[in-house]
Amino acid sequence: MIQSRPPLARMYTIDEQLRSRRYPNCSSLARHFEVSSKTIQRDIAYMQVMLGAPITYDQKRRGFHYESEWRFLPSTFLDERETRALMATKKVLANYTGTPYYDEVSRALDKVLQALPETLPEHYFFDVCSFARPTSEQPDPRCFARLEDAIRHHIKVNIRYEANTTGQLTERTVHPYRLHYAKDTWYLIGFCELRGAIRAFVLRRMKQLDLLDGKFAADPSFNPDEYIDRMFNSIMGNEEEKVRIRFSARQAPWMRERRWHPSQEIVELGDGSIDLLLTVSSLDAVRSWVLQYGVDAEVIEPGVLRDMVMNESLAIAGMYGGVDKPSTPPGTP
Repeated sequence: MIQSRPPLARMYTIDEQLRSRRYPNCSSLARHFEVSSKTIQRDIAYMQVMLGAPITYDQKRRGFHYESEWRFLPSTFLDERETRALMATKKVLANYTGTPYYDEVSRALDKVLQALPETLPEHYFFDVCSFARPTSEQPDPRCFARLEDAIRHHIKVNIRYEANTTGQLTERTVHPYRLHYAKDTWYLIGFCELRGAIRAFVLRRMKQLDLLDGKFAADPSFNPDEYIDRMFNSIMGNEEEKVRIRFSARQAPWMRERRWHPSQEIVELGDGSIDLLLTVSSLDAVRSWVLQYGVDAEVIEPGVLRDMVMNESLAIAGMYGGVDKPSTPPGTP
């Protein structure tokens, strides 16, 4: 129905009639859109005051017109680069079909783009830029919606959760605090009654999810944002540890270019190498991260992390026949 058109679409039609010198008035426009005259008055006032449209009323013709050259173009709200960015967003979003909020964001973009009187060809942007597709399986939208509802209303949830390394299934009651997206993966951050502590759960490892009748009282001392800041590579441990890693002069430029963790500090050394200082809660996550840099990264402290990396390195060398495998398993201090 006509009255369902958003205000932006009404203003676009008003602009068309003004430019064609049809001298519309509030009554004729209200009949056309099947809305009240006051609604049209507000639309015109918005165009005059907020958009600077030179609209004036002609007493003789009993209608509105532009007293100087002006057009209601995409640049009224968006410049050309912003319009291109919206079109690019719509295209990139297609890669995320089925992900949380996909439908809502897609509909919102459609409404904006359809209301714009001029568009650019899709390839105009994508001949220059490209974007990676998500690589991880996305969570069930129904699971996501239930968790969102549980967080907003402090409802306990019961989950059957699959462990990453062993594949073991455990049943847990969780007080959900935050849905967090990082590194192509959605996490639920909440208090786990089984472990008696805050934990981060990967949504796609949840094999079953049920909302319980009981509600929980949110812990006022827990700050989800601070918890997320302490995570390293999206992994959270139990106790914070100070870490110092030395990167070679060859690797140092790459390390300087990025912010690896909110706590990081960089100490420049005389030979072009650097020490990267972190305060993290998961040495396991740091161990895996350091190993990818091979001989260009050396753990200086703590000693327990240095031993973890050494044991893992010896185990890898043993796989290829370089040395005998260590007697202690990798990751064991």
